[in-house]
Amino acid sequence: MSSADIGVYGLGVMGEAFALNLESRGLKVAVYNRTAEKTRQFIEGKARGRMIYGFTDLKGFVQSLSKPRIIVLFIKAGKPVDDVLADLSGMLDKGDIVMDCGNSHYRDSDRRFAELGSRGTRFLGVGISGGEEGALKGPSMMIGGDFSAYIDAERKVGPAAAIFENSRCISYFGDGGAGHFVKIVHNGIEYAVMQAIAEAYDYLSRAAGYSSLEIGSIFEEWAKGELRSFLLQAAAQVLKYVDPDTQRPLVELIVDEAEQKGTGRWSVEAALELGVAVPTITAAVEQRTLSTQRGLRQITPCPPHASATKRELDEDNTLVRDALRATMLLSYVQGISLLDAGARTYGFRVSEALRVWRAGCIIRSRIVEELYSLLSYAQGEAATVALEKNLALLEELMPNWFGFVAQASSAGIPTPATASALSYYLSIRSRRLPANLIQAVRDYFGSHMFRRLDREGYFHSDWGRKVER
Repeated sequence: MSSADIGVYGLGVMGEAFALNLESRGLKVAVYNRTAEKTRQFIEGKARGRMIYGFTDLKGFVQSLSKPRIIVLFIKAGKPVDDVLADLSGMLDKGDIVMDCGNSHYRDSDRRFAELGSRGTRFLGVGISGGEEGALKGPSMMIGGDFSAYIDAERKVGPAAAIFENSRCISYFGDGGAGHFVKIVHNGIEYAVMQAIAEAYDYLSRAAGYSSLEIGSIFEEWAKGELRSFLLQAAAQVLKYVDPDTQRPLVELIVDEAEQKGTGRWSVEAALELGVAVPTITAAVEQRTLSTQRGLRQITPCPPHASATKRELDEDNTLVRDALRATMLLSYVQGISLLDAGARTYGFRVSEALRVWRAGCIIRSRIVEELYSLLSYAQGEAATVALEKNLALLEELMPNWFGFVAQASSAGIPTPATASALSYYLSIRSRRLPANLIQAVRDYFGSHMFRRLDREGYFHSDWGRKVER
């Protein structure tokens, strides 16, 4: 064969799908996997008859690529990435490109960008979203690292990205780990939206007495309007799927413990480091953790609550719908606030993240499209603009939002994401928060000082105590 245009290292679900995607765009693709059997199965199976060439020898894989070489990694984040980069280091020429498309931490991508750059290898940290279907048909791609590498690589991988209104959902966000930072924020929003949908499902099931199939139909209808989103559509399909073995909705047979790979937690950690409040994202991460603490959950069983009739609770489910809409919107606003902080480090435009999230990715939605339209030409902090432009809507939704949280609580149903979003909004719209008391008590026991409304500077008070000298 002549030289391959691009190489894919790692033939898991995502690697296989992306290799097929690249080949469908007219590229010759070399592939390699640590286990030779996996490579053989792919070449003899899904890749049969296509311009995809398998290698069982790493050196042969690298040498098969046209220069400058572009190697796309689809491997587990963390040490495995460093191990592969070490294996490749003696085989690459100056100017070759390595693209890490795993769920790497942005700090790791910052480090790898510097380390590889010092050796002449151009590194790109790629946040890629869309799951297996996205990787195959067109994902959303958030890229950071060497800009010249992005220009060269985009010519080949760009056509594989999702398209929204003739615009490819791929973009460069800055040096180092910028792309993976944007992906971490994406995943935080994903956690929050999924938790909000789960709370709506829980209420409709346990308080209103709807079946899984009925809730699936409700979600399906909502997903045609203002709540249109991939995640709500996915939830609708999941709820309506019947297990062929038991003839019961499969969702009802799944253990109620939500696993996580850590990217949601990373978004919360980044927010804490950068001083950004993301309470709904935090609540979603914590609720997944709590779901796995089965021993703790069984110690304090909740007494059963009698379900009211559907009509008594919310005849047309507007309480649930409006609360979900408000919570989803503020999940995005909190993510945008974190992007604002990241933009101060990496220099990207926040609206560019929303642009590439409009198709291909897990959090694509009507809300994303509307926020992009609001922010594409706006000045100032994006989160502030997004909130200001949606104040009237949030005020309109508030009565039902309040009602949902109150009725869920009275029925013994937790709504951590929805309630945290409501508290977040109430805090933002409060002209004065009780933080003055917190600061006063800090000064009382620790002499931490405080600022006053009526004069400049920092002050300390003895608060009427007699302090022994």
